[in-house]
Amino acid sequence: MTVMFFAKEGEDCKLTPMKENMQPSVTVPFEQGTGQKFQQPPGSGISFFMFKESELLNVGEAGIYPLAVKAEAFPANSNDGSQNTQITLAVFEKENEEYHVRVVKQILWVNGMRYELQEIYGIRNSVNNNSVGTSDAGKDCVICLTEPQDTTVLPCRHMCMCNSCAKVLRCQTNRCPICRQSIERLLEIKVNNSTNE
Repeated sequence: MTVMFFAKEGEDCKLTPMKENMQPSVTVPFEQGTGQKFQQPPGSGISFFMFKESELLNVGEAGIYPLAVKAEAFPANSNDGSQNTQITLAVFEKENEEYHVRVVKQILWVNGMRYELQEIYGIRNSVNNNSVGTSDAGKDCVICLTEPQDTTVLPCRHMCMCNSCAKVLRCQTNRCPICRQSIERLLEIKVNNSTNE
């Protein structure tokens, strides 16, 4: 696990700290296994007073992110030195004189392929939530109002229709029923709503 400040993403998910002399990166090794907690060593955090507020609150020119967290896993059965990586790129937000972190982009690097994670709007409504008092509103297709939502409109990423209605809609119009943006593709996502008791 590596925490970098003012990092720029290069090819093959390589991160380069642009102000290493002012704010050094911190790397903490982990043993193989799950359920471990990351705790940054004391005194290794960012010194906010050393930088302009505009540098902390925005992605800088040339794609420099104020905060980058890189988690690397080296598969045990890999002899070629390959690794899988998750990168979280973030900026700081200031509220009531306190700084908070806001994630801007997440990237996965798996088997030499780069994937950028995107939020799907409405997917939380499609996942069965067993909390007491949870309403079923928003789980049904916005077209037929009977089938569960399982199809996402791309590129806007609204998960709002069932697969049957999405196919019919695609033949009749090329607009998302939520935002009216043009539909380039439809992505069906099977959500497991079964409960094991």
